[in-house]
This record gives sequence, C-alpha cells and structure tokens, in this order.
Amino acid sequence: MIEMVMIGDKYLASGFRLIGIGTIEVANDDLAAKKVEELVFEGTCKIIFITEKVALKLKTLRENLIKTKRYYPVFVIIPDLGGPLKERIRELHQLVNQAVGINLGD
Repeated sequence: MIEMVMIGDKYLASGFRLIGIGTIEVANDDLAAKKVEELVFEGTCKIIFITEKVALKLKTLRENLIKTKRYYPVFVIIPDLGGPLKERIRELHQLVNQAVGINLGD
C-alpha cells in the first residue's frame, strides 16, 4: 500500500519528489480527479495531496467518504502554482462554522 502520494502537474510533482513523497504526474485537473477516484476505489493510499481545483471537482466524492465514515484516504489540499482559490477559503469557513455551531460571519 502506498502511504502518501501527490497527484498533479509535473511542476508540483517535482517539488514533492524532492521531499520524498511519491507522485503521479497528470496533464490536467480532469485526469488528476480520475486518478484520485481510482486510488480511492482501490484503497491503495492513506494520504493524497491534491490541488484546490482538483478538490473542487471531487467535492461530492469527499463528502460521500465522510458520510460513509471512511477515514482514508486523507486529502491534503494545496494551492496550485496560480495561488489559493477563494472557493476553498469559503469551504473552510463553512466547516469552522459547522464545527463550532455558530455563524462566525463573513
């Protein structure tokens, strides 16, 4: 079983390889999402690093894993080379509101 893997473009993948994390290089976000789905189905990874854009494409999959109480894989969501997305920040804000039980505002 692969413990950790980063799925992304060749530039991000090379950085992760430098720190010793296995990588799967893909040409675009759609192929990355497809590869993540394959790994989740196979159950071969415990930790998967993906970009925010790929995470948005896989939002339903990630929510279904939580609903079915599957704890693995853990997704580590990172910004791509274009920088962080505002959608991811809204998602994190919503999760914090849900965790504390109140609306913390915008």
